[in-house]
Amino acid sequence: MTLERKIVYFDAPGEGNTPDVLASAKARADELGIKQVLIPSVRGDSAEKALDFFAGSNTMLFFVGTDPARFSPDTKKRIEDSGFKLVFYKQVDYSYPDEVKNALRRFGQGTKVAVELTLIAAQEEIVESGNEVVSLGGSSKGFDTALVVKAATSDEFYDLEIREILCKPRKTKTGE
Repeated sequence: MTLERKIVYFDAPGEGNTPDVLASAKARADELGIKQVLIPSVRGDSAEKALDFFAGSNTMLFFVGTDPARFSPDTKKRIEDSGFKLVFYKQVDYSYPDEVKNALRRFGQGTKVAVELTLIAAQEEIVESGNEVVSLGGSSKGFDTALVVKAATSDEFYDLEIREILCKPRKTKTGE
């Protein structure tokens, strides 16, 4: 069986791609019946955009921040009040080979981030290993990458699959 799908390529990484990434992620999640979308957010700005975009949908969002000290307390409360989970990756015990991290960066920082979010969500038992999720990533601010990923924990890392690239930057570095 052959499947032809549209992939959106952005000229460069960055937050200007955020609205298109959110639209691509929601559209494909709806098409595939995927109910979980994984969202990275360092300070809470991207989390706010995702909360607004997915408001009123049946999509379960899972948020991963870097450090609680850098994350907006108001956004944290809004996430919790919405019934969604937020974890900080520095507080989650997960790992995978550095060589793989470096290889994923060849596709862009957002690809590495999206894969890590999937590992973290499975590690935290937010998503079940083997289930498909839509996972977002970015290069510094906002989103520039969306993937469909078969989830796995760190212990099952080699079972993780990037099943679809929905969108990503063509150039992996800003200013190229």
